Amino acid sequence: MLGKIKYTLSILGLLLFARCANMVTPTGGAKDITPPKVTEAVPENRSTGFDGKKIELSFDEYITLENANQNVLFSPPLKEKPDIKLSNKTVVIKLKEPLEPNTTYTIGFGNAIKDLHEGNVFNDYVYSFSTGEVLDTLSITGKVLDAESKKPVEDLFVGLYSQEGDSLFFQPTLRQPDYITKTDKEGRFALNGLPEQSFLIFALKDVNSNLYYDMPNEMVAFLDTLITTTPDTASAKHSELILYAFTEMDTTQMLLEKKLVEEGLLRFVFRHPARAVSIETPDLLPDTFQIVKVWSATDDTLWWYFTPNVIDSLRVNIQYDTLINDSTRYSLKYRESTQRRRSAPKKLKVSNNLKNNLLMPDEDFLLKFSEPVTSDTIRVNDMVFEKVDDQRMDFRLKKTIHDTASYSVNITDSVFYSLRGYTNDSIHVNFKRATEKDIGNIFITVVPPSNTQLVIQLKDSRGAVVDTCVIDQERRVEFKRLSPEKYKLSAIIDKDRDGKWSSGNFHRGFLPETVVDYKDELDLKPGWDIDLEEAWVF
Repeated sequence: MLGKIKYTLSILGLLLFARCANMVTPTGGAKDITPPKVTEAVPENRSTGFDGKKIELSFDEYITLENANQNVLFSPPLKEKPDIKLSNKTVVIKLKEPLEPNTTYTIGFGNAIKDLHEGNVFNDYVYSFSTGEVLDTLSITGKVLDAESKKPVEDLFVGLYSQEGDSLFFQPTLRQPDYITKTDKEGRFALNGLPEQSFLIFALKDVNSNLYYDMPNEMVAFLDTLITTTPDTASAKHSELILYAFTEMDTTQMLLEKKLVEEGLLRFVFRHPARAVSIETPDLLPDTFQIVKVWSATDDTLWWYFTPNVIDSLRVNIQYDTLINDSTRYSLKYRESTQRRRSAPKKLKVSNNLKNNLLMPDEDFLLKFSEPVTSDTIRVNDMVFEKVDDQRMDFRLKKTIHDTASYSVNITDSVFYSLRGYTNDSIHVNFKRATEKDIGNIFITVVPPSNTQLVIQLKDSRGAVVDTCVIDQERRVEFKRLSPEKYKLSAIIDKDRDGKWSSGNFHRGFLPETVVDYKDELDLKPGWDIDLEEAWVF
């Protein structure tokens, strides 16, 4: 009997152990975050006297090879793309052309090589070799930023052009660079394997993949002075080299688009502000057909809102100097896609000029419509709204707003009608007049360079320009009656004195206008004044 009990207890113990064992799942250890490593290079990295046609790089783990033709970059660039393939853990590069004698070559791999399982990118590795007895080892590093926004610019080719007399600054339009690399996600670049020499540095967003600057819409960046590599200065002088990228502006006015974009809406898009362009219809129009013309804030786009289903077509003549002479008859019958017809009916959007439910001092309460409405005056219950502009898109509430009272605006749906027949959803707004306890002011003394105009911009937390001040001498700049939030200050060094940021022009040797950001963010609290004691000196 005792033996049976022991036997039963043993079986129960085994079952319990098995159940406990099944409850534990192996974790597999920490996630692999280490990129692949080169275990062998044939020929060896940084070798000299290279005269072969094949390069092999073997790795410590299995890898993937992605978009090698786009990601793997030889510097100096090759005329024919090499054959790059993966064999087990080895990348094999086969050259298709003879290399230049006594020249140092480098290979950058970009994002082409990753480990098989975790996708860790093999980067920060430069393979170099020389076809002569000397290996050039100097380098230039830096980053490329958008000239206006200061954001990093990815996938720009950064090239160096050897000094060739007075024609050097034309070389990017005539030939490929002598040395080349590409910017990463942070806008950073490194040009390695360089000799001791002077270069023009030039960055290019290569639209047509020929490494020439030959397209008007290609983003570029350059320095208007030469850059020289020496053993003593290459790392120190150029470690923080900054290039500012821009798209060169074509100053020739041009009609870019003329189109019926929606039912009851024609759109005309120009390259530059077009208030001076004549845009008219010669047709005799019935009284039931209305047109309201609305310009964009930058004056380069014009919308014609019109009464739909009144006439079938409309001729529009567009003329400007000798550059634009266009006459087109548009069909006004808009054909919607099936998907758009099945979507919810379009609504007339209505906003207002409140800031955090506060109406700024000395301002009227405004309703702002997304497109022109049909009436000059709108009466809703005991409220009367009258138009502010001829486009009938902004309407002012005819009512005295007192500082101590609270107000509610409640409007049911389908009260307002747009010219195209769209109506509003219901509107419910509560607000009061802002007092000095609700808002704040920012004051700063700005000292511009001698004989230089500055455009001082105050930007909100979203980067939108809230207010602007133009100065050309030392002055106390005031930004008043601001909503409480975080602000930033920036200044455009306005060389052409046109009151706005201007792009560069490589063909004329003009760099883009510099945008300088103030060192601190300004956190404005309700009822505060930020009065900066230290002057902003340029």
